[in-house]
Amino acid sequence: MLKLSLWRLMATFLMALVVTACGGGNGGPAAAPTDFKVTPGNGQVTLTWTAQPGVDYWVMYAPTATPIDIKNPPSNHAWLTNNITSPYVLNGLTNGVTYSFAMNARTGGGKGGEQTASQSVVPRYAGSTWVAGSGLGTNSMRGITLGVSSADSLSYFVAVGDGGKIYKNAESVSQGLNGYSWSVVTPANTIDVNFKAATYTLSKYLAVGSGGTGNNVYYSTDLTTWTPASTTISTGLNALVSNGATVVAVGNGGQAYYSTDGSTWTAATMPSSFMSNLYGVAYSSYTGMWIAVGAGGALLTSLDAKTWTSASSGVAVDLNSVIATTGNVIVAAGNSGTVITNNNTMTTSVNGTWTAQTLGYSPTLYAVSTNSVQFLTVGAGGVAFTSIDGVTWAPVSSTQTSNDLLAIYGSASKYLVVGTAGANSSSIN
Repeated sequence: MLKLSLWRLMATFLMALVVTACGGGNGGPAAAPTDFKVTPGNGQVTLTWTAQPGVDYWVMYAPTATPIDIKNPPSNHAWLTNNITSPYVLNGLTNGVTYSFAMNARTGGGKGGEQTASQSVVPRYAGSTWVAGSGLGTNSMRGITLGVSSADSLSYFVAVGDGGKIYKNAESVSQGLNGYSWSVVTPANTIDVNFKAATYTLSKYLAVGSGGTGNNVYYSTDLTTWTPASTTISTGLNALVSNGATVVAVGNGGQAYYSTDGSTWTAATMPSSFMSNLYGVAYSSYTGMWIAVGAGGALLTSLDAKTWTSASSGVAVDLNSVIATTGNVIVAAGNSGTVITNNNTMTTSVNGTWTAQTLGYSPTLYAVSTNSVQFLTVGAGGVAFTSIDGVTWAPVSSTQTSNDLLAIYGSASKYLVVGTAGANSSSIN
């Protein structure tokens, strides 16, 4: 009798092990979330859903455009398990490849329930899909940057424009379905400058422009108090760039200025008889060279920001903006759809070779930038083009505006653009 009782006990124990291994036990299927969403990024996707207490969520995915059927999975599928939580970022995906995703849920280690609808996305660089923002009214904004306010130690995007207008939005606030929402900055003092450019460097926000009755350069650390530079500059200024230790501003009449604190500025030595307006300026960390571009294809270079030398761009149209990568690929953009590229040939000793690229369109391009993985140029009518190498360019289907886009902020994960009549859009990867 004792042997029979021991046998029954052992059988019960083994049966429990089998049930547990098959996902049984006290758990069971749970309802899949109705708001499961897959958002593509640069080599990654972000999965979001509303989680319920005590529910474990699993995700099946595969590099296929065919919808995922968890009950009949594709041969190359993979699972995300181990109590993943929302939001979940899946890295290591290949840009340009279609991936499909589906989720189901369970409790207590039980079997999964019915799946969500399958979703297919294509990871890609920022710049392909845009969302329009709000808050700038009808003001035309011509410069944009990102920096840290001393008032609260938070990072803010700051846009500047006509009539001394200044707007901000917090970097920590995610892009919503309706884009970024800007709020006006009301300076403690009156500013009458039509701002053309902004940057954050030397622990302060800097903005420059034209038309000021006192000075065309202002700076701020807290976004409330904007102080005119101690050096009065009446020259209209159109662009700013910094290498972290020195900041350079270029402007009308072929003038350039440099500063190591943002307040005290010195006029640079320009080529004899050079009078062309300068509209863009960049710094190449690869060579330590400063590059400025302007009216009629004007091109200047400097190794110290103090003395500038004329160079040849190979074009005769206005160049409105220029950018340089850490690998010394330099791209300038301007009127009539002009894009020229200097691919690591401009060094400290030679001007190198500039090559004109073909866009297939001829809009005026006002700004060019890089987010470290690709180039973006924007311009009249809200047009935009992207390029991985500065040579082959593809048009963006829509930036969600038909107004002129005049300035870009670019990072490894996002672009923000601003322009005329309150135009502003963002693209997040």
